[in-house]
Amino acid sequence: MESCKLSSVQDCIHCGAKRFPYETPKFCCSGGEVRLYPITIPAELQQLYSSLGADLAHFLHYVKPYNEIFAFTSMGVHLDPMYAKRTNGIYTFRAQGQIYHFIDSLYPSKEMPSCLQLYFYDTQKEIELRKGDKDKLQPRIISSLIDTLRANPYSQFFRSLSDLPNIDECQIMLRANPTIEDSTVLPPTVSQVAAIWIEDEDATELQERDIIVRKQEDGQSQKINYYYGCYDPLQYPLLFPSGEPGWHQGIKKVKASNRMEFCSGQGKVLPHQSATADELITTETAVRQENARKGNMVSAREFYAYRLQIRRNTNSVLLESARLLQQFTVDMYVKIETSRLDYFRNKQEEIRADLYQGIVDSIGQGESDPSKIGKRIVLPGSFIGGPRDMRKRYLDAMALVERCGKPDLFLTMTCNPNWQEIKNEMKPHEEAQNRPDLLSKVFRSKLEHLQKEIVRNQLFGPIAAYTFVVEFQKRGLPHVHMLLILKKPFKLNTVAKIDAFISAEIPDKKKYPHLYAMVLKHMMHGPCGELDITRVCMQKGKCKNNYPRSFCAETTIDADGYPIYKRQATGEQVQIRGHMLDNRWVVPYNPYLLATFDCHINVEVCSTVKAVKYLYKYIYKGHDKIIYRLATSKFPENIDEIQQFQTARWISPPEAIWRIFRFSLHEMRPAVISLQLHLEGCQLIPLKKDSNLQNIVDNEFLSRTMLTQFFWMNAHNERAKALKLINRDFPQHFVWNSPSRSWT
Repeated sequence: MESCKLSSVQDCIHCGAKRFPYETPKFCCSGGEVRLYPITIPAELQQLYSSLGADLAHFLHYVKPYNEIFAFTSMGVHLDPMYAKRTNGIYTFRAQGQIYHFIDSLYPSKEMPSCLQLYFYDTQKEIELRKGDKDKLQPRIISSLIDTLRANPYSQFFRSLSDLPNIDECQIMLRANPTIEDSTVLPPTVSQVAAIWIEDEDATELQERDIIVRKQEDGQSQKINYYYGCYDPLQYPLLFPSGEPGWHQGIKKVKASNRMEFCSGQGKVLPHQSATADELITTETAVRQENARKGNMVSAREFYAYRLQIRRNTNSVLLESARLLQQFTVDMYVKIETSRLDYFRNKQEEIRADLYQGIVDSIGQGESDPSKIGKRIVLPGSFIGGPRDMRKRYLDAMALVERCGKPDLFLTMTCNPNWQEIKNEMKPHEEAQNRPDLLSKVFRSKLEHLQKEIVRNQLFGPIAAYTFVVEFQKRGLPHVHMLLILKKPFKLNTVAKIDAFISAEIPDKKKYPHLYAMVLKHMMHGPCGELDITRVCMQKGKCKNNYPRSFCAETTIDADGYPIYKRQATGEQVQIRGHMLDNRWVVPYNPYLLATFDCHINVEVCSTVKAVKYLYKYIYKGHDKIIYRLATSKFPENIDEIQQFQTARWISPPEAIWRIFRFSLHEMRPAVISLQLHLEGCQLIPLKKDSNLQNIVDNEFLSRTMLTQFFWMNAHNERAKALKLINRDFPQHFVWNSPSRSWT
């Protein structure tokens, strides 16, 4: 049999986005409610992205440095140096912690000029300064980009400052949310993105969302916050050469029925329509607040999910920008995640909770201000991927084991960047690692098809329960861990059943040529050990996966209940990565799944209950992170769970795309509903900063939980039975009063 190919799906009828199987109609544009202005690409820049031969290869290879030398802001990010070098595998923009954008002072103090400071020089000097120590960048391309970006409104604005007299007396304001007029699709103009005012000591303090740049003697920089509309065009001039704004607050959705409209930004408020700076700021603030109250706004995730779609007949270069696309996707996901985490940080009064008994104790000690109870900044379990969320999912999975029994099969499938569906959408010069959108979308479709084969088509038999978790390798390739619990008659508890579904041998090349090719391509481990001690699986001189395994004439089950798969000593060897390997190096697989999906897909039997806790902890261990702890003896330690999460986790481009597209990271069937357990009088209660603790204690409704209501309903049912007997013998004497929960 040949590998299964994904079926064709009609493009989105609203925005024309390319759709893959199992993607919902509202996946790309919320059913037509999100419709953004197209990005205008000058012909000269479009030509650079579409040139042929060595010029294109050079430009795409160095597109990230070219963007850096023309960016108006500098970027602060911590990259994993091991994966950011092309000399060791493929390039991967794998970032840790927060990402910051800074706008420098107008003139350099001591160091060489950079970013926006380079826009104050004439062309020849500018070429020399931009090239700097980057010897591999070509002056011809730099000169072409200088000419191309002269139409950029930010470039025009900063270049105009070189002729401005008495610049020290001026305030230079960049519009945090530059707008585009609703009636056109033209890029923003200089007046819409920036303005200059004479300093006025009596002027009202400017809003924090308006960026002020002054000539500074100390050379300090101004941070660009993630919710600024100018965040994207200032950092990525080669992706937004005409200065189109990125996501900002107040972008309104449109009616899906009107395909001629575009999402409007902040109404029709433009700088030239206001007589003074104060009037402009006041008007924009009022419009922003009005939009926030109305709701129905485009979220940051929806904004970038729309931008990152494949659309035919479009001149956008975003998906063709190679390594720059990797950086952009990670940067934008960190922006989305930061907005979510800021929401939790700003809502600590609402989500913060304390033990009910602890509140009573605080009152007894004279403390009635809930803001002084506890010093912890909480990252709640509602944040997907956080420590509490992963811990809860682990406990839910263990509840399935208690109800349905131990898992029978452990399956791991990894994305194959050479899938035909990925290659069909790539141009000849593109590399798979530079298209994280394709990797994520195709793998997600394959994963849905895998679920269909296992659950609906019952490949291994009827499924009692299953759970899976999607993770991302160090290089970014997505993979899934799946645990399957079969119904009792179909348990793999005999050698014959194990051999029917799992093989650990090289198949016959003449009988099964396709399967033979798949095993050699995806399921041969190593070589490691004495053959290659530098392999990543080597630990303390031994392979951590215990390869090569021993030959075995037939499948057996050892004393611990672990299967030892059949690996016959047939004498057949195959050449893998310069070494001759045999059946001892084959990773266990299911022949049908391997031949169908054409990727690494490891299938193992979970024969003993000893492995249950380890397996579930393994798949719910959470995302890549570092472990650290900072403490001081002078002051009591404040625990900030949000900062700890941000600082510790790593993000790669496919994971950023996966989350921007809101693909499922984990799934469990059947669903588990948690019943919160607590001692009597020790239930959790939500607190607000302005709440009175005595009123909370006296409010009987706030003390109710699912557990207390569960016991109350049981008691109520017993009382109801007694009431029927009483009413039968003594009618109209006793009545059960539900609100007060008492007999009258």
